[in-house]
Amino acid sequence: MIKNGKFFVAPERSSKNFKALLARLAAEGAGRPVDQHGFADGPWTPETLANAISSIDANKDGIELRAVQVWFQQNDSGISNENIRWLARIFGCDDPQATSQWQAELKAAKDLLAKERREKRKRASVDPGETYPGHDAASNEASEPLVSDQTTDAERTDTSLGRIEYSPKSLAKRYEQLLSGGASMNLLVWYWLVFCGLGLMNYVFGTLSITYSPIKGMSKQVGFIWAPTLTFLPLVVLPLLIYCISDLITYWKRVGRLKCASPSAFCVCRQNDPAWYAKLNNFNFSFWAITLFCLFFVFGLQWGGIYLPAYFSGITNGVQIDRYLVTLVRPETISINEAILLSAVGYLYTASYIAIFMFGLLFFFIIVLDFDEICSSAYLEYSASDRCRIYEEGQKIIWGGFRIIVLSLWLATCVKLQITYLSSDSEDFFAWLQTDSLSVLGVTPDRNGWLENSSISHFTTFMMMIVTVAIFVVCIIKVRVILEGLAVYGQNYRFPQVQKVILKMLIVIALLVANLVLIGRFNGFSLLLAICAVASLHALSGPKLRNTWMENGTSKVLL
Repeated sequence: MIKNGKFFVAPERSSKNFKALLARLAAEGAGRPVDQHGFADGPWTPETLANAISSIDANKDGIELRAVQVWFQQNDSGISNENIRWLARIFGCDDPQATSQWQAELKAAKDLLAKERREKRKRASVDPGETYPGHDAASNEASEPLVSDQTTDAERTDTSLGRIEYSPKSLAKRYEQLLSGGASMNLLVWYWLVFCGLGLMNYVFGTLSITYSPIKGMSKQVGFIWAPTLTFLPLVVLPLLIYCISDLITYWKRVGRLKCASPSAFCVCRQNDPAWYAKLNNFNFSFWAITLFCLFFVFGLQWGGIYLPAYFSGITNGVQIDRYLVTLVRPETISINEAILLSAVGYLYTASYIAIFMFGLLFFFIIVLDFDEICSSAYLEYSASDRCRIYEEGQKIIWGGFRIIVLSLWLATCVKLQITYLSSDSEDFFAWLQTDSLSVLGVTPDRNGWLENSSISHFTTFMMMIVTVAIFVVCIIKVRVILEGLAVYGQNYRFPQVQKVILKMLIVIALLVANLVLIGRFNGFSLLLAICAVASLHALSGPKLRNTWMENGTSKVLL
């Protein structure tokens, strides 16, 4: 039969699964143009079928050649509902009624394939010796790779030659590669080198350890080695933050995501997942926004809007005297030009680690959204063992994100400690903390006093705290919805099993938030700071991403 100049094969409502049905239609040339005798001009191949689907006017994004190749392979990978729509257009020869019939036929064949897949898993759980496609991909080199049936912006396919061409990387992908895998070590090395360079510059300019007199008879230390933002932050907090961000991203894109999308594909590690990069590219604007914000506001507004006017006018206008502005009160130690150079490099360094802070939160949010979208539409088809793995991956995401949140709050805490100390009348940073702790214990009658100055960083740290807590709460809620969705399958998947763990996490975060807000606000804040440090160390020593928490067949997690 011929419809619209193409070879039409009517739906038979057969009991074939999607793989068998597609193989038959491809061999018959259903939907192919006809020759002068009314015969199809040949069978479908992955290349010709991909070309035909991409040529449909309504299909603006086209389709990956690899996705079509997966349809032709003998594996358990199915087809998305969106691609069923385009395939029905091909087999229906662009006839509305025939397309509708083929869409129903293909959907039924897809459902049958999913049913057969579930039955294989059930048989495999009863007979461990039985294998099925994708069950042990790591040990079976002949097994077909699992390929997502999605198109990415980062890759385009030359279907005429069957070759995959790569377009320039998006900013989102560049940051993802910078913060994941072995590249994160390069980032750490770069930060340490800049840190060493800043230390050498301060040594040469004489600001490594330098004092000034805010009031008569007092010398206040504002040197480089006395600033927690230039010692404890780059040497301890920032490396740990980069490590935790890298660990979560690397685990999710190479292992965790595949376990959620195809839970039965054990021990499979993927370096490049088109579906992950497609999700990532949706947030390309966010990565650009963070980059420009840190460049123009964190660096430009503070250095160009506060420090440069002070240098040119010679007046601080109530701004805190630090290692950069000390030239205004001690010009014999460091010149204006040297201070301008030193402050420019210092604030570029500050803008860069604020960007890392924001990127870490964004990646955590993207991973949770990806987990939510994968599992909310798929876990109803999973077997009991698969649901157990999904439950475990959800807990791992919570733990990985919790570490990022804790270290992000400590980064903000370092900034708050520095600017609060500069407002105190203590001679150095450690004397400030010591006086506070000893006064509340009754060892000394001395109390810390305050100078009359201000800093925009008070507002900055407050906003960092709000954003960090908001991200964690939203992500926990989204993961909770997925984990509670598993409750319909039995008591083993009820969220209250990890409710206590989440509560402990929230207590640690509440302590860090209270500490951040109350630094310098009451006598004894240094003791709260010490308690937060101990609580954070205990929290960061919890289960790692690659640990499994199984007890009697039930996923568990302990704080």
